[in-house]
Amino acid sequence: MSTQHQPTLRVLSILEIISTNNQDYTLSDLSRHLDIPTSTLSPILQTLREERYLGFQENTRSYSLGTRLFEIGSRVQNSITYQKISGILSDVVLACGETCHFAVLDGGEVFFLSTVDSPHPVRMQCASGRRVPAYATAIGKALLRNRSLEELKHLYPQGLRPLTARTITDFEQLHAAVNGNDMFLYESEESAESICCIAVPIYQRGAVVAASSVATPIFRYDAEKKMAIESALKEARIQFEQIAHFFTF
Repeated sequence: MSTQHQPTLRVLSILEIISTNNQDYTLSDLSRHLDIPTSTLSPILQTLREERYLGFQENTRSYSLGTRLFEIGSRVQNSITYQKISGILSDVVLACGETCHFAVLDGGEVFFLSTVDSPHPVRMQCASGRRVPAYATAIGKALLRNRSLEELKHLYPQGLRPLTARTITDFEQLHAAVNGNDMFLYESEESAESICCIAVPIYQRGAVVAASSVATPIFRYDAEKKMAIESALKEARIQFEQIAHFFTF
């Protein structure tokens, strides 16, 4: 028997659908997509609008994300923990010249919490808040470190859908990739063409709680670049694990 509070779930489902699909919705749109009667939805939307969690466009009679959500997100990004994470990522970028990410596992997906971009004009673009299947990325493999074959199959009951021609689609192969002895996890054009990545898992009390990775265009990737990235990530991992007890995500 579920213990979840249904009125609260309705509020969350409204915010989730508007934020996930990056578009505005009318009352009838939301009612249809969420299967909630308009009479039930209307007072919820009105309250969210009055409290600025939702915006409202009079000309289209549609709802969008409100300024209150941006205020909350800004406070999160300005928290001491996130500032420390961003500082470590910036040090990695300074050391190797490539884009650096920090992420956690959410279900079977990588959820990117923070990214510091490479100074190069040609670089990987991946904004904070983005999600990608963990099995198709180096950072995702780091987050899946030491998962059993059964656990991996449970995370992906529909199988491993390819994102590129190089994506791992076999569970046995994925299991072998995430259970190696190397400190680093690797990916080459498995999630995006012409991009390769190196990642490290971040541990707290023996469990993987997050991961960090560096992504670089293949044309800049050589033995010297690989060494610079691995050296920077090795140092970053030490620093991340020193503050891991502050992680609450």
